[in-house]
Amino acid sequence: MNNIGPPIHSDRPKVVTFGGGKGGVGRSTLCADIARGLSRHNQRVLCLDASWSCPTLHILLGCEEPSFAPDRSAAALGEEGSHIADFIRTTANANIWLSSLACGRRFPFVRPKLHADELLAQLYELDFDWVFVDLPSQCDPLSVGLFTLSDIPIMMCTPEPAAVRESTQFMRAVLYQAIGYHPEAHEVQEELVDMLVSQPLTYNAQSLRYDAPSAICRRVVEETSQRLETYLVVNMVREGAEHDLGFVLAHAWYRELNMYPRVLATIDYQDRRWFFNRRTTGINPGRSDEALTSDIELLARHIRDIALVDMKYPRPVPQGPDVHPALRMGVSPETSRNEVRQHCRRLWEGYRRETTVSLVFSDPSRRLSTAEELEELYRKVLVMPSESFSRSDVEAATRAAAEEAESQRQNRAGAAADKASNVRPFERYISSSPTAAPSAERAASAQKDPASATTPPSSAPNDEPESMPRAKKPSPGRLVENLRRQNQMSLQELSSRTHIGVKYLAAIEEVDLQVLPRDVYLRGYLREIARVFEADPQELIERYFRYLQDT
Repeated sequence: MNNIGPPIHSDRPKVVTFGGGKGGVGRSTLCADIARGLSRHNQRVLCLDASWSCPTLHILLGCEEPSFAPDRSAAALGEEGSHIADFIRTTANANIWLSSLACGRRFPFVRPKLHADELLAQLYELDFDWVFVDLPSQCDPLSVGLFTLSDIPIMMCTPEPAAVRESTQFMRAVLYQAIGYHPEAHEVQEELVDMLVSQPLTYNAQSLRYDAPSAICRRVVEETSQRLETYLVVNMVREGAEHDLGFVLAHAWYRELNMYPRVLATIDYQDRRWFFNRRTTGINPGRSDEALTSDIELLARHIRDIALVDMKYPRPVPQGPDVHPALRMGVSPETSRNEVRQHCRRLWEGYRRETTVSLVFSDPSRRLSTAEELEELYRKVLVMPSESFSRSDVEAATRAAAEEAESQRQNRAGAAADKASNVRPFERYISSSPTAAPSAERAASAQKDPASATTPPSSAPNDEPESMPRAKKPSPGRLVENLRRQNQMSLQELSSRTHIGVKYLAAIEEVDLQVLPRDVYLRGYLREIARVFEADPQELIERYFRYLQDT
């Protein structure tokens, strides 16, 4: 269940959105089919057609298109006194109602002035068990916002390369907007905006991590990707090899965007279902009580019992060599050894076979490298004895994951405590710096001249008086160079570990003002350098920017 929006309450309906960037993937058809499947279980369902320019859901539900008369007393959506309840109509199906954003607009082809949170607040007040929102094929703020804040956001995709590409862009847009809903986003709003507007269209979780100007920004991004839990349906599958594409796409999105959708179903392409939809709309004569296909019934049951799906695919996904292999692949640790082996092989073969997965990554070569990682994991699963997947081992793996999360929390708390103390972890690198020579010379002169001993020598370059000439002030770039040399690391190796260009690393060490990036990126680079050397990032940033201000 998605954790971005408000928590589930028994007094309000569950909101399910069918989204995706490409048209023709079957969002409206599945929305109508699943609504009919839930209505057979006495569930009251409201279907909302969120396409304000060309609604089509009323055709599949067998009713007239909702209309809006400008001369009537009801206000248009977004205006004062308006409510989505004024535009609800009955359908030809029992327990199913329909509303449309198109009937709530004041003028033709003008989108209602309505925000996603406002519309959801009105939907929560309605007396329904479910609200199905059929989103249009675009990445506008209203559609992306409804998908981000819904209880069960379902990504609709097909095996076509264009659909995979546009679904990936839609996922990027969802993560982009979901960051703004984080509880701490308002505290670093300017930094987040500066970071997000600089991202390319093909940004990924790695670029967000390295461009984050502060630790709180990085935490906001990481926690948002973990709280944003989505679901995936691959529609119109025509061959057996495409049945595993959903699991491969979900894993690829996890590697690229740190978002791991749960696969709900894979829908086969069946001509009889499309003919059934035509007959139920009243366009052609035919029976209206024909049963839905088995995959649609299965999908409706998964949505009705979504908690069972969440248990089968636990999120977030922990990583590490000591984590249970099932958890590393996003499935429950109680899964049998044979099923874990099959799932790993499914992912491995999918990466090697489906070149379409390359469209998910900003770097297409990551497809084959990920396949090699899965191949190594597959070998480990093969040699593990069956008792390794016993209940005691599952409990140990779950306990280890919880201990790792607690350890990370304590490390963050310890880092905050070190920041508040007077400890200077960088002092051990000052003595080897050539700029520390004036302090040694003053200490030697103090031994020769007792009169000068009354003035204590400075223990660190930062403690020297402000009247000291600038030429004698230590360069923080030299400090970074000493950190790198004492760890016996070249600029190329540091670049590969920090994902910072060699040009910028050299400019940081030389304090080259002509090459240094903007301040927001420089902070992120310095923080990543300190992380590699296990040093205090805040102190390095303060030293560096203090030096730049005095230069």
